[in-house]
Amino acid sequence: MTIFLDDAPHLLGTVITLIILATVTFGMRVYCRVTRASWGMEDSLMAASMIPFAVLSISCLVASFNGVGIHAFRLQQPGNEKYMESGLFWFFMFEVFYCVTIIPIKLSIGYMLVRIAQNRKMYIWAQYGIMAMFTIMNLIAALYIIFQCMPVSAAWDSKLMAEGTHCRDPAILADIYYATTAVNIFTDWATALMPIPLLWNVKLNRNAKVSVAAILGLGIFASLSACIRLKYTVNLTNSDDYLFGLCNIVIWGYAENGVGVFVGNLSTLRPLFRKMLSLGGTDDSSKPTGYGASNIPNKQHPYQSFDNYEMQANGGQVTTTTQTRTCKIRGGSTSEESLFDSSESESQKKMVRPGSGSGKNGGTLPPGIVVSRQIEISR
Repeated sequence: MTIFLDDAPHLLGTVITLIILATVTFGMRVYCRVTRASWGMEDSLMAASMIPFAVLSISCLVASFNGVGIHAFRLQQPGNEKYMESGLFWFFMFEVFYCVTIIPIKLSIGYMLVRIAQNRKMYIWAQYGIMAMFTIMNLIAALYIIFQCMPVSAAWDSKLMAEGTHCRDPAILADIYYATTAVNIFTDWATALMPIPLLWNVKLNRNAKVSVAAILGLGIFASLSACIRLKYTVNLTNSDDYLFGLCNIVIWGYAENGVGVFVGNLSTLRPLFRKMLSLGGTDDSSKPTGYGASNIPNKQHPYQSFDNYEMQANGGQVTTTTQTRTCKIRGGSTSEESLFDSSESESQKKMVRPGSGSGKNGGTLPPGIVVSRQIEISR
């Protein structure tokens, strides 16, 4: 027998939606990383987080059928008294695994930013400080939740409470929630905004800038769930309609973890989306215009791509470089010989002065010769 009324369907719908998003994107992440041989520390941490995330998901699902989100007057009806105890137990499980799950999720995102930072020590140490901050705070919250009552089962067993078992004031738990949520919000925003100065000078075309900006902005959504949860934290001290008031805490607490998994996975899928949707392709606006532009091949400038940061576990660089030199002469004559040296500082195109070269019959080449070099870079 279960009880599935009031706000319980909202909890169930939220959990199912986020489970689908989190598991699908995690599967895509594993495929993308394994096929590109780029598995890193952040991937191991995200994989480790899926175990407590599964327990958290099960706890929320079962809680939606066992009293969480149900008004007190329904639980006081004959035959429904047992759901008060079962609801408190599954909320206890949610509290513990909320804190346990969010640590490896945020560490995974943090280690990804550490790899992006490479040798920039200021950003690396700042990120380590952020990771230490939310790890310590969530561990403190988890330990307090577990040992707030002695014995631990008194947190949900009404018989032990009736025997005079001591539990700490619920107001202290609410304060722990406020402090933990504040730290998580701060670290979420710091983590989301930190890549901006790191990638500020990276040369990206229009499509790549749009896709990278969208990925970086997704980290804000996890903090929005925490912000909304703050509004409902006061329900921890509401003894009149306790389990009904807890439902919104569970919904937004689970959303913070679920969105964190989704965003953490999505941030590694840009190479896959780039291949499927042609994101980060050639920007047409960068093509040369004007007189003689049609005779100048488009030069692809090498840049440190965002893909290199996110898809290479050892921070590798571009591996293969090939050069193709082409000499085009207006007037119908062509030559395969290079009329310029190999210095990278030399212009992509130059006009050969009259008399500076020789033609087939030993004469001088006519003016207006355009020489260009095309560089193709493959990875």
